[in-house]
Amino acid sequence: MLDLNWDQICVLVVDDNAFMRKLLTTTLGAMGIKKIVVEADCASAIERLKLSRTDPVEASLGQVDLILSDYMMPGVNGNLFLRWVRTGEGAPDRFVPFIMVSGVASKNVVGEARDSGVSGILAKPFSANSLAEHILLVVNKNRQYVLAQGYFGPNRRHSVTKVSVERRATTPEQVQTVTPESDVRTLRDDVRAIYFHPDNRIRKKLGPNAMRKPVEFDPQVILAMEARIQDLVGDYADWVEKHIESMSQSLAKLAPATEPTKTNRKNIANINAIAHELHGQGSTFDYPLITDFGMSLFHATENPEMKITNNTLKLIEAHVNAIQTVFKNRVQGGGGEVGTQLLSEIARAVKKYT
Repeated sequence: MLDLNWDQICVLVVDDNAFMRKLLTTTLGAMGIKKIVVEADCASAIERLKLSRTDPVEASLGQVDLILSDYMMPGVNGNLFLRWVRTGEGAPDRFVPFIMVSGVASKNVVGEARDSGVSGILAKPFSANSLAEHILLVVNKNRQYVLAQGYFGPNRRHSVTKVSVERRATTPEQVQTVTPESDVRTLRDDVRAIYFHPDNRIRKKLGPNAMRKPVEFDPQVILAMEARIQDLVGDYADWVEKHIESMSQSLAKLAPATEPTKTNRKNIANINAIAHELHGQGSTFDYPLITDFGMSLFHATENPEMKITNNTLKLIEAHVNAIQTVFKNRVQGGGGEVGTQLLSEIARAVKKYT
């Protein structure tokens, strides 16, 4: 296997969930990445990146080689953060690879991220192998960047079947290419799009061996990453128990109402946020039923303005009870007959109370 300098790579991890930050940093550490900087929200990450441009010592942050950011966060979400990285005032590196981590991989979310210039989307729940694959894709495929009307970011052509509007309206003659070696300082009057070919900084930092052939991870490294994940099972158990209790308390505070109330909004939002996190981590620790029930509950509580009826309360209660049963009885994997029964009960509840 290649001798590579993964300890020279700096990764910024942004996630409002402390357990997810620990999960990502632990797994990245098993890859050999030692320079890992974490932020609990995107607003703080933006301020730190701005400061790193003018005073890296004060920011305790030099050049960032890769950003891993959650998508769904309060305030400034992952997509707004991505847009700032690509086009915002004070952004230190508009070409930095940006991998969005999301438990909601809907067509709208994926399209929004791609239109904002994402390098890759890592769906939750993720495995050590899927995280490694996303990082290797960034390392081994140095995509050109495109600046066109309404877009700046990695070339999206590899991920869509139809050429976008700005590409259909742009002829090859109206494209100007800029490389690190070029001395271009002015643009032609007829230019409608600019193609940038930035250096693959990560590959250069990994050392000369990375420049000779595609980079890959030793299977033993992947096994070490998986082992690090499993070492967090105890922390995951504590996290789940705490959040099940929080969901139960929010459920108890909900009351039927024909119009949204402040109390109902707050508690529906809490249940929805926890359901999203449960979905995003369950399968990672061999609790796919928690992943399934978490996503179902997430969709059932997606609208904080929803009308709360007795049926709404029964639907949420059925999900919370199912999640409690799975975790209390450590129903891992498919769960056999118990898992089948729980899945059927949730399906019946959704059909009856929705």
